Amino acid sequence: MIFDDERGVELREIFFESAAELLQAMNEGGLELEERPGDTETIRKVRRAVHTLKGDSASCGFKQLSELAHELEDVMTSDNVASIGSALAEVVLAAADTFHTMLAAYREDKQPPPGGALREHIQRVLHKPAAAEKIPNEPLAGRFAWTEYERLMISEAARKGQVIYNVAARLSPDVDMPAPVVQLVRTALQSIGAILAFRPDEAEDISKTRQVEAALSSSQRPEIIQRRCKIPPVIAEVRVERIEAAPTANRDLLDILLESEAAAVASGISLAAVPPHAEPVKAPEVAVERRAAPASPNKESAAENILRVDAARIDNVMNLVGELIIGKSMLSRTILEFEKAHAKDPLRGKFADALAFQARVLNELQKSVMKIRMVPVEQLFRRFPRVVRDVAKERNKDIALEVAGQTTDLDKGILDALAEPLVHLVRNAADHGIETAAERVAAGKPARGTIRLNAFHQGNQVVIEIADDGRGLNRDKIVERAIERGIITQSEAERMNEAEALQLIFKPGLSTADQVTQISGRGVGMDIVQSVIQRLKGTVNIATERGRGTTFHLLMPLTLASIQALMFRVSGRLYAVPLSSVVEIARIQDSEVHFVDDREVLRLRDQLLALVRLERLGGASAPKSKRLFVIVISAGTRKFGLVVDNLIGEEELVMKALDDRFVSSDLVSGASILGDGTVVLILNVAAVVTRLTKAAPLGAIA
Repeated sequence: MIFDDERGVELREIFFESAAELLQAMNEGGLELEERPGDTETIRKVRRAVHTLKGDSASCGFKQLSELAHELEDVMTSDNVASIGSALAEVVLAAADTFHTMLAAYREDKQPPPGGALREHIQRVLHKPAAAEKIPNEPLAGRFAWTEYERLMISEAARKGQVIYNVAARLSPDVDMPAPVVQLVRTALQSIGAILAFRPDEAEDISKTRQVEAALSSSQRPEIIQRRCKIPPVIAEVRVERIEAAPTANRDLLDILLESEAAAVASGISLAAVPPHAEPVKAPEVAVERRAAPASPNKESAAENILRVDAARIDNVMNLVGELIIGKSMLSRTILEFEKAHAKDPLRGKFADALAFQARVLNELQKSVMKIRMVPVEQLFRRFPRVVRDVAKERNKDIALEVAGQTTDLDKGILDALAEPLVHLVRNAADHGIETAAERVAAGKPARGTIRLNAFHQGNQVVIEIADDGRGLNRDKIVERAIERGIITQSEAERMNEAEALQLIFKPGLSTADQVTQISGRGVGMDIVQSVIQRLKGTVNIATERGRGTTFHLLMPLTLASIQALMFRVSGRLYAVPLSSVVEIARIQDSEVHFVDDREVLRLRDQLLALVRLERLGGASAPKSKRLFVIVISAGTRKFGLVVDNLIGEEELVMKALDDRFVSSDLVSGASILGDGTVVLILNVAAVVTRLTKAAPLGAIA
């Protein structure tokens, strides 16, 4: 299917968004069927999701996905579906994974996997023998049963004058693990040409065929291709044939559209055909129009009140509100100047009333737009039951997932960005945090481990908790591994407190896992978790107890659109920090500043704070002053003092992203424009803490 206009692209995104919701419903239904096999209501819910996905994908021209969904629908509508038992849950979850992979390929305009493994799974559930494509003892003769999409690619390559070969390679009889061999053949083919089609898919079982087939576009001679693919001792035989690919004889476009329309009736999607004058190698062009399905009387009013709006349009409105806030600041400054110049003018009061009214309306407008962008974290939490179930099954563990705070709202942009970090933290908790049932019983714990997800508001932030009752983090082991990898020195380790030591797990390449699994343990991922959270202007704290479990607290801003900030000047430059990070402001004498290991520190009551001077970033010496302003900043569990020349005050700032071509420092998270046109840089507090208070003396930082 080709979406070549703005409306088509928008409708394409609607399809993928709807498909994601249907896959989520399939995942949830599969998990419910594991707990309650044969539950008729759950089977009915999954069947509706599969039926809708089948119709929608057919309407969009995604034939392979539609056909697979149709085969799965046969399982869901069979007479003995309720008696299939746990096998039904397995095939539903496997189908959700396969459909997810196919949709990802469609979204990127790539060839989707054929889904042979899912077809075999479906046949096994229906108690039908899976069709064997080839018997290993037969002579090597490739079937090359390419899909219509693959034939179109071959035809297009032939039309461009490329030389195309069909390649078949038979695995040796003594190969016990065929999957790595398949990858070796794929790599060999990629080194000498472009692969237009390939069998089997990575997820497909080749234990029966034990044969690899490919359509290859290459300038190499056939004997070179044959020699490259015959990998001793795992490949027994290779056959290479040059093919002359003629354009695929497509069915009439109207027939295709009529068939898709028939498949789409139940899903509420209609097709409007583009005149059939496309080239033979192109897929039929259609425009998809979403039609509201007839609503039942008790749901009609709710359906009428739901309106889908592209997030970019809301962002545009939010930007305009930001400009209005800047305009309000400009007007406020102008009125102040007017009052100074015309102190007795009666218009002063009218101006002040008009400004107050405008500020009140603008504040309500900003809150309303922000609420539109807010979505409940339930949308994110819904995917984790499947994640925990898969890890528990693979690692032979008994794990329960408890979820709370699903109705807590968060900015959609932040919510989407948090998906990958949260998946990594939950997988780590299930894989390495929770012990096996035997280990838990031996330690006096319940055999079933528990992972808890929670979200709640705390001031102008949202806190997301990921907790487990597993073995906890080993502080000494973390420090030991960090020293081994040269991340810190022994002397630095001795000066670290508990919180600083635990933060080391976010360093790239550091892992305390004794066993590397397919899920985790390579030391890759935790650094990404922290980088994403810092990019979102959030922080992450860790609380752990050996043998009792670990809790990660993710503190995220409600929105990235605007912040309440404290402004100050350093060396004539205007800076700001989020007001939520400010603990207090102190006025101290220069004599109260001391040096420890060539770094400036301040004892403020019972705390020892590291001091940061922004003017030293370029290596310049700080001007001497008898009286200093120190802003005490908190970033997670750490605090430090920011030395500033003078304070400007609090103000609401509209965040503007900075182009990396002009500002490449990670110390600045954004900028804002004041009413008089002055640009204020907003500091990234987390980066300031990690970079400006580490071991090197401040004067050495460039």
